Amino acid sequence: MIHYVDNFLPQDQFEALKKRVDNRFGTGKGYDLQPNTDEPCRVTWHDSGGDWEKALNFLGHECRPAIEKMIVSLEQDMGAKDLKNWSVWFQYIISSMTLPAHQDQNLRKSNKTHTYTCIIYTSDWQPGWGGEFIVGEPVWDPEVSAKAVGLKNLTHTIEPKQNRMLIWSRDEWHAVQKVTHPDPNFVRGFFATGWSSVDDFTSFKGEAR
Repeated sequence: MIHYVDNFLPQDQFEALKKRVDNRFGTGKGYDLQPNTDEPCRVTWHDSGGDWEKALNFLGHECRPAIEKMIVSLEQDMGAKDLKNWSVWFQYIISSMTLPAHQDQNLRKSNKTHTYTCIIYTSDWQPGWGGEFIVGEPVWDPEVSAKAVGLKNLTHTIEPKQNRMLIWSRDEWHAVQKVTHPDPNFVRGFFATGWSSVDDFTSFKGEAR
């Protein structure tokens, strides 16, 4: 299931969040993004107890309005119940990078249908700069990789516009097209959260993830 909303935050709240995301991208180990690769950089807070407010002390209280509004959208637009947060993060890629076709992992005891990723795009974007979020069916080629090698029969191509909030249930196969910003030093960032919902993962064995 896919849902997105444009102009998600009031402008002052969005600008504060964008500034926080931009300022947390640094240099050195963990920030050495390589052109033409598919390994993003993340600044992440995990909480096994499901309390997203603890993330604010690490990532910044500018995140609060976004998370509170994400919860409303998850409940009203996605029908999510019994939400528990698993992670809050800032994510970065540079021009020429992609993200390959994949499904996100389920969280805790929720199956992928009832586990959600929510993001808000914070970087400048114009047509021709790439980085679109695409959704479709996985393409398999066992001779190349045990993982999906692409997507076909696309159902969504979503542009990463500033202040666009995007939610997907983690059963959706998705990828990110190559970022083609003309500046090789361009860094594209977004704010993200991961959520579990109802306990229905019947094959679950072990402790909460």
